[in-house]
Amino acid sequence: MGTALDSIDFALDEMPGEELHDVLRAYREERGPVAATHFLGLPAFVISSHEALLDAFRDVERFPPHLMYELSFEGAVGRSFISMGDAKEHLVYRKLATPAFRSRALQRFEAEGLAPLASELVDDLGDDAEVDLVEGFSARLPYLVISRMLGLPRERESEFHGWAKAQLAFRDDPVAAEKAKAELTNCLAPVVEARRSEPRDDVISELVAAEVDGRSLSDEEIHSHVRLLFPTGGETTYGSLGNLLFALLCHEGEWERLARDPSRIDAAVEEALRGETPIAVLPRRSGSQPARFRGVDIPADSWVLFAIAGANRDPAVFDDPDSFRIGRDTSDALTFGRGVKSCPGLHLARRSMATSLRVLLERMPQLELLDGEAAIPRRSVLRSPAALRVRR
Repeated sequence: MGTALDSIDFALDEMPGEELHDVLRAYREERGPVAATHFLGLPAFVISSHEALLDAFRDVERFPPHLMYELSFEGAVGRSFISMGDAKEHLVYRKLATPAFRSRALQRFEAEGLAPLASELVDDLGDDAEVDLVEGFSARLPYLVISRMLGLPRERESEFHGWAKAQLAFRDDPVAAEKAKAELTNCLAPVVEARRSEPRDDVISELVAAEVDGRSLSDEEIHSHVRLLFPTGGETTYGSLGNLLFALLCHEGEWERLARDPSRIDAAVEEALRGETPIAVLPRRSGSQPARFRGVDIPADSWVLFAIAGANRDPAVFDDPDSFRIGRDTSDALTFGRGVKSCPGLHLARRSMATSLRVLLERMPQLELLDGEAAIPRRSVLRSPAALRVRR
């Protein structure tokens, strides 16, 4: 690919389908595991090998993990553990906030609520022979999962996706992001207040009750944690589910084989997360001092792109990495990151994907992808299909 790499911009170029993976392979093979590139028209560095990226995730001195979140959308979310730079503060807050997502309330929702919710969305598709599974299913389910496990008002459910997208676009449109933040808080605040006086079997009640060393969460800390869930958990699960459905539908016969043998569902989820991760390139910032990493000089305050998609298809770790092979060992995949900012919602994301896929296979065991071009995953930071038009 040679000099064509010099024109790549990971924020601006769509790089559909295998094009992104070809680009990352070319960077790794032609320019090494760390190479100069562009992001938002600015100089940047992309880390594309598994070994180098694993080191970078763990290197909090050269690549402080909170900086990107602090700069990008803290203004639309508020302070949360993801944007906290102080290690002690981060640890305390994480201990307070994340156990709610391993709580009895969440376990009960996973066991009793996920499958009925997925079935509800399939019912909403109606009787049409041709439907779009992005618009009608994958773009809806993650936000409904979050809102229902939290116990938020169902009459506001149609608004959560729009709020999440506005929050993520804080740098481009801060006014819309601030408006989304205010509207979500207005929806959330009375629920938090009510749970303090009358706890229920939901995750907000767990957050209200959380206590570590005599410290509990204030209302604003709960608000910021929930505001974080929609753009991070919602958008990534939406992309993961869309990418999973694309992988199964674009490989001839795979959907029908999985419908006949649903014991392979969990393995299919893991392979899709490895091969086409929803955050293919994670933007990070380097620290305030110049650094040298893997033989490359990185100026202070530089964009550094953690190419998870490159690491997950590194042939040094994964045999025949560009093939979709259900059942391979995916334990080394870096989809959910590593280190102190690794994703705390990975279990819920996996269960949401597996349960919704099981429902879709049961309800629609024979699907035909109608528009392969629209279904190809696009973009680098948040990667997913634009549409999944199918005949059932």
